[in-house]
Amino acid sequence: MTLLKFALPALLLPGCLHDPSPGPERRNETGKSVRSLRIAPDINPDPRIVEIDLEAKVSTVEIARGLSSRVYTYNGIVPGPVIKANAGDTLIVNFTNNLPEPTTIHWHGVRVPADMDGSTLSQHPIQPGESFRYRFTVDDPSLFWYHPHLRTDVQVEMGLAGALLVSEEISDTRRPHLKPLGKIRQDILILDDIRIGTGGEISLQKDGDLLWLVNGLELPKMEVVSGEPLRWRLVNIANERYMRIEVPGHKLTRIGGDGGLLEKPISGLDDITLVPGERADIVLTPAGEPGSELTVYRKGVRTDVRVPLMTLAFVEGGTTSGAPNLPETLRTIEPFETTGAIEQTFVFSHGAPDGDGNVRFLINGKSFGELTTEDAPDAKVGETRIWNLVNTTATDHPFHLHGFFFQVLETISKDAGGNVIAAVPAPYRENKDTVDLPRRPGMRGTSTTVRVAVRFAPGPGRTVAETVAWGGADAIVNADPAGNLRGRSGGWLFHCHILPHAARGMMSYVEVRANDGENPP
Repeated sequence: MTLLKFALPALLLPGCLHDPSPGPERRNETGKSVRSLRIAPDINPDPRIVEIDLEAKVSTVEIARGLSSRVYTYNGIVPGPVIKANAGDTLIVNFTNNLPEPTTIHWHGVRVPADMDGSTLSQHPIQPGESFRYRFTVDDPSLFWYHPHLRTDVQVEMGLAGALLVSEEISDTRRPHLKPLGKIRQDILILDDIRIGTGGEISLQKDGDLLWLVNGLELPKMEVVSGEPLRWRLVNIANERYMRIEVPGHKLTRIGGDGGLLEKPISGLDDITLVPGERADIVLTPAGEPGSELTVYRKGVRTDVRVPLMTLAFVEGGTTSGAPNLPETLRTIEPFETTGAIEQTFVFSHGAPDGDGNVRFLINGKSFGELTTEDAPDAKVGETRIWNLVNTTATDHPFHLHGFFFQVLETISKDAGGNVIAAVPAPYRENKDTVDLPRRPGMRGTSTTVRVAVRFAPGPGRTVAETVAWGGADAIVNADPAGNLRGRSGGWLFHCHILPHAARGMMSYVEVRANDGENPP
């Protein structure tokens, strides 16, 4: 079959994220459409290459109603444009930094070459006025997102984030384990919160009005047809807040997450929770009379206190199919082999507040700025390690690992004497890059441990040389893909994805070396 591809202008494309397209959606007078995300135009005619131009710059946009805010943007919009590709495509991003400060791009969840990861260990900061060309293969069909990894807590809060959707080609014979879901209307929902001052300025402190945003909009609307199934691709880009999503009177079915589809649908859910950085793929069938509206809420993680996020507006439609007939098995996920695996322990903690009330956040007793290469754990390409992620604090910490997937094995709670209170196996198998580390179960001395199996495999489309990374920040070599020069990363980061915690030290890295001990130059 001949594949055709056309470069489209960067227009506002309502309804462009679903298949089949229902055509332009009417705008409601009291709320903008949640389906107003823009798609990054592909400028490359090759059907297996997606190439986009991306610019970070300061722009003025309306976030709160009636207020203009000076923010950081990708291509002048918040959130940044959606990047769309098919599994197996090569993605090229011609990135230009026109911010007043250095920046990078991290491809959250994507198994990229080490020198394309965008972290402070993988590339030198891109200075104002400079450009960098990211180039890699996207081989895992799922929803990912992109954001800076330099002054991350500030730059993300100022507006720098966007979605990356990698779709599965139904005709792709390389992945017979993946089952097609059929033509269910699909929407990307980017969840966030932000504080804005009275003049529209973004507040980086704890003051200002708190706004809850979906696709960069305050209380947007989505037109739906009663009985028409919806597939929502959710991503939580908030700096700190967990997102527990409820659609009153409706049950949700979770079909996927960070690493793509689950093995089986999980139905009958009252709500679904995403920690910062995490994604979820859910299906629901809205029911309501034409002309009526239904509010979608964000609930407290441990309370039922609700705040409105968006509104479903029911409109007249044609014949509807009702609840989708989902396959009993969506895909096969092979368990990571852990026989004889080396175990490593990482303790997440914090120090006492200083005179100004600032707290240092720690992993294994050190903040990121204190780490040496001797502190970094190691692994070899292709092996599996068991990581014991221990939370000794009274706060949850969403754990994120760059470059690799992991599978949760179990969650263990211990009392102050180190005795096991409970050990709960993971309810199902899933490939993840972000997971919650629940707070300790009691007073100081108690702890919660999430045990995960991490497979340090190159992944499809990534070579051993592109996977190895060691030596810390001093090892960074600039990559020049256009000149066929591979850079070398100093390591793969892992950290708490409450971004202020990471900024205050709750971040570390793992060194990954070649199997034979001889690493490429």
